[in-house]
Amino acid sequence: MNRRNFLMLSGAAGGSCLIPAAIARRIRDVCLGNSQPLILAPERFSFDLHAEECFGKYTLHLGDPNEEPDYPTLREFVEDKGFSPDDRRSLRDYLINWRGYDVPSEGRTSPVIDKLVTMLDDPIDGYERSHWMDWDFEMHDSPMARAYSYLLDLPLDDGENPGDFDLGSLSFIEGDRPGSNLTYVEADSLAAIASLQHRLQHRLNALQTGARIVIA
Repeated sequence: MNRRNFLMLSGAAGGSCLIPAAIARRIRDVCLGNSQPLILAPERFSFDLHAEECFGKYTLHLGDPNEEPDYPTLREFVEDKGFSPDDRRSLRDYLINWRGYDVPSEGRTSPVIDKLVTMLDDPIDGYERSHWMDWDFEMHDSPMARAYSYLLDLPLDDGENPGDFDLGSLSFIEGDRPGSNLTYVEADSLAAIASLQHRLQHRLNALQTGARIVIA
């Protein structure tokens, strides 16, 4: 996996562009070349999107960028992989397929299955944790991946031609290098952050809910 999709953010001198000329000019004049964004935060919002700066670009997080992962239990992990934690035959298949164990055939006592049963309600560890972090967490459950899913599902693009003011872009990234599963959205400037906030407010007014962007 290594996909990048871009959303250009711009304002128009006239017409019905999502970012009107007056606001686009203010964003351009305040943000470009300065260290502070012009974020027109909504009066009402349901949650925060955190924008964390790194080398002049901003990675978006839905939730605290530093939150600890909420690791599933081994029982949940086994079920998610299509095995039954309440069936010894299924647990034997799990150990063979996921841990590479040479487990005795059904009908014989197996201490390794007995030990697995005692661990089912503990948080995952070892190989299972590494797999979950590399796949489930980085692709779906991390604050970055949640921001990706949230923004990808929103109608942020009005479908019109680019406007007169280039205000930056958002990059929707799935895998930033070979072997990586990191899934995130990156804004290339403070102007892009400010423009995104305006678009969020514009699109979500009718829903009476939305996000406030906070520079982390």
